[in-house]
Amino acid sequence: MPLRRPPGGASVRAGRYDATMNSALADVERFLAATPPFDLLDAPLRARAAASIEIIYRRSGTVLLEIGTVNATLYLVRRGAVEAHDEAGNLVDRYGEGETFGVLSVLTGKPVRFRITAIEDCLVWGLPRKALDELRSRSPGFETFFIRSIEERLIAATQPRASTGQTLFMTPMGELARGELVAAAPETTIAAAARTMSRHGVSSLLVTQGEQVRGIVTDRDLRNRVLAQGRDPAEPVATIMTHDPLTLDASSPVFEGILAMVGRGIHHLPLTREGRVFGIVTTRDLMRLQTRHPLYLAAQVQKAGSVAALVETCREIPRLFELLVASGMRAEQVPRVLTTLSDAVTRRLLGLAEQQLGVPPAPYAWLAFGSQARGEQSLRTDQDNGLVYGDEAPPEAAPYFAALASIVCDGLDACGYPYCPGRVMATMDEWRQPLAGWLAHFRHWASLPDPEAVLRASIFFDLRIVHGEAALGAQLGEALAATGSGMGKSVFLAALARQAARYDVPLGFFRRFVLESRGQHRETLDLKASGLMPLTDLVRVRALQAGIAAPGTLARIATLVEAERLSRADADRLAGAHDLLSGLRVRLHAEQVRRGESPHNHLDPAMLGHAERAALKDTFLVIREAQRGLLLDFPT
Repeated sequence: MPLRRPPGGASVRAGRYDATMNSALADVERFLAATPPFDLLDAPLRARAAASIEIIYRRSGTVLLEIGTVNATLYLVRRGAVEAHDEAGNLVDRYGEGETFGVLSVLTGKPVRFRITAIEDCLVWGLPRKALDELRSRSPGFETFFIRSIEERLIAATQPRASTGQTLFMTPMGELARGELVAAAPETTIAAAARTMSRHGVSSLLVTQGEQVRGIVTDRDLRNRVLAQGRDPAEPVATIMTHDPLTLDASSPVFEGILAMVGRGIHHLPLTREGRVFGIVTTRDLMRLQTRHPLYLAAQVQKAGSVAALVETCREIPRLFELLVASGMRAEQVPRVLTTLSDAVTRRLLGLAEQQLGVPPAPYAWLAFGSQARGEQSLRTDQDNGLVYGDEAPPEAAPYFAALASIVCDGLDACGYPYCPGRVMATMDEWRQPLAGWLAHFRHWASLPDPEAVLRASIFFDLRIVHGEAALGAQLGEALAATGSGMGKSVFLAALARQAARYDVPLGFFRRFVLESRGQHRETLDLKASGLMPLTDLVRVRALQAGIAAPGTLARIATLVEAERLSRADADRLAGAHDLLSGLRVRLHAEQVRRGESPHNHLDPAMLGHAERAALKDTFLVIREAQRGLLLDFPT
């Protein structure tokens, strides 16, 4: 059904028809003016293109182009979405509103290589080859666009995908294990165990009973737990071993090993195959891969003897960030590494503070809130932290922990983790409390009648212990879960739900991106404000509603499925949306660092390919649907 202007007529009916068609053509021209490559045409040529367009309606599941046929039409998706699959049924690409398909067959005259199927009810505009050829001949920019498009598609179709399985961070841990496994029984004397380690030239020894690993002893244990404390070498080695050491499957990538070792502050990691220990990997083994990787940097952090030395080490983090992205690590995993490093920096600062102030007068734990608690930190992020100490603390505990908090927060700022603009830091009296004080905070927040006050408190419901007394952390976690599950549809949860549903998802009519219209970042999307923040907030609400204390967004999604509070399909969509947004943000920041710019979250969607633009639109739709679900459960 071409949208051609009919000849004029004197009748009222003809006049109305002509006016209607003129209006429809004007709408088409406006859409083309905002759609590549038609935005490259001058106004007269766009008018000719609009007049040549044929309108096609197709139901979801309908095949628009079949493999082997010769296509003579360029298609533009006006509403809906289509997918391209190869002969084996593999998904090749996806096209949404404002995107074109079918061009390769039109321009080359060769048969269609991919089956194009509507995955939604679609309105598609078709531009016949004759009209397309005219536009190409009269607009060099229009012609260049399609030549570039063909080259990109041919390269993508003919070049094999590079495997990242053997890149630096995806190397299986088992490939690093060297030498024989050295073990001893629990009753072996400390002296005999030391002689065994010396004879085999190893820095660690497993303590085993049958096929079960009971513990591990390292050369550090011999120094710190035996020599330094004057213990009798005739005692059983079991008295100085680390019980039930962490193990990792040998097939796990180096990335997982780095996180495990840095996160636990350990230097020896036993590996298993089919449940049986077969070798040990040390930090030295990992550092042979690359000196500028997270484990090396974490080792430098742990060695830092002063805040100044720590600041110098942290200057390497942006370069490490570039390496992580370029080395084959999945982009959505990078925030976990950055968080692990910030944890290591925080722990070292706490160690330096304790050296300066003396032994803490009471058990305490350092708390992380927000993105650090969730394991989702970006390259540049503010610090959000607090401190909890035991209720039985003596009077001198308060000034001690105030001084400790000041040293650590000042150190974090110097290391590149700026002070929190909202002053959510352990330097503030209200966020440096005994356990009873924090429990009182939770009870107060659960009963707040003021939605704005509730929102200010929401950051504290992303909480994780970075360092210190595990029992204090466990009690806080239990209180957090109890507070959330006891809220029901209280003012607190309702306010959080409305906040999560209030974010504007940047999709307008026909699923076109709604870009920022003013300021420094015009014509861009804010990946954090428009995507990650609403997604994080709505998952947090669901977790609190279910009494789940896990702080990470993906961990919360997985736990919601286990608790049968979220379907597997919805969980997959939410997790996929989170991975896509995180990955795009990391790649954006890496490119900004490469260009020497300060990282920001504003993405130009024109920099994305067809498939990624379509996936990003799908992501925003997933968020919008989840927001609608919140509003149904928590009506205004």
